[in-house]
Amino acid sequence: MDGNSLGTGNRLAITALIIGEASGVFAGFCPSWFTVSSPFFHEQDAKAGNIQRIRWGEIAATSIVMATGGAMTYISKDPVPLVASAIICVVFIGGYEYMIAHPATGDKGSDNGVGVSSKNVIEIEGAHVATDVAAGIFFA
Repeated sequence: MDGNSLGTGNRLAITALIIGEASGVFAGFCPSWFTVSSPFFHEQDAKAGNIQRIRWGEIAATSIVMATGGAMTYISKDPVPLVASAIICVVFIGGYEYMIAHPATGDKGSDNGVGVSSKNVIEIEGAHVATDVAAGIFFA
């Protein structure tokens, strides 16, 4: 390792830190994937506005994560932090876009492999309250 690049151990550490930072930044600007795929999200009158705000959040979070990776690349003279930042941003944006395009409402009545529907809807005074079975979350 020369004085201008990271060693393997440092690359792994920096990559792990960038992934953690990206998780926090995306969580600060966008709702969880679970929320975005939920019936509550997709059945709202404000769905289009919410999607627009998620896209703004994707742009803001990507800008911050890429700036962090770029700064680490500049300091270390190693491209790994910038590449890791780009990859994790693609994963997060891909996840959000998938959840927007594939709502959990399409999963009604599906069996999650543990013999329990991953989605139960209880009607209370005309309002649908979604409850999720913990096992369904982990095994779906």
